[in-house]
Amino acid sequence: MKSNRSLRSTVLLAALFITLLAMASGCGENSSAVNSSTGSNGTDGNTSVSVMLDNSATNPAEISITEAKALITEVELETEPSGTSQHIRITPFVIYFNTGGAVVTVTSGNLPSGTWNKIKFKIHKPEDTEQIPDPEFREGSSGNQRYSFIIKGTYNGNSFVFKSRKSVNMVINLATPIVTGNGSRNITIAVNPGLWFKNGTVIIDPGNPENTDIIDDNLKNSFRRAFKDDDKNGLPDGN
Repeated sequence: MKSNRSLRSTVLLAALFITLLAMASGCGENSSAVNSSTGSNGTDGNTSVSVMLDNSATNPAEISITEAKALITEVELETEPSGTSQHIRITPFVIYFNTGGAVVTVTSGNLPSGTWNKIKFKIHKPEDTEQIPDPEFREGSSGNQRYSFIIKGTYNGNSFVFKSRKSVNMVINLATPIVTGNGSRNITIAVNPGLWFKNGTVIIDPGNPENTDIIDDNLKNSFRRAFKDDDKNGLPDGN
């Protein structure tokens, strides 16, 4: 009997070891490692992400934007064709765009050596119990009162507040690959606000609920360019 119990114990231990080994093997080259070295403010790593409103694009005269902000999560860099990725930040944070067009650093992380040609992130509508840094993205108790993008301004002199309820996964190809692991690096994402309130060439009213789907699509399409910008002057390095 003791021999049988000993054999069963050995088999169970072997099975446990195999299970743990299989779990560990899931964290291989193509997995997204959590960056635990990012500081509490998310802006003290060796690789930063910045944003700018590209006001060099033609903005509608009918629209004046006084505030724009987006709730973002799961920022990562990826290299193709291997699909290897590395998180810069996982927890939600708010991008507060500078309406004058200045470059604003929004987050950073400590990345290992690598060459990356895509940046991925999520424009994120918060869950009911999720901790978020800006309460304006969640109102009341209704699931329909959760927002991912908020824009304030005037349309033909009349005030408006547009709030998007869409969560969108974004993938932007970098103009040239960025190499990390040797000094500080910065990626700037240029966003074109001139697209936000247009249907083709026609200016649309942000306060009209019938225009919501068009504006939601425009917000996604306005994130068009991302490039290496270590000096954070809003221009691709080398130009």
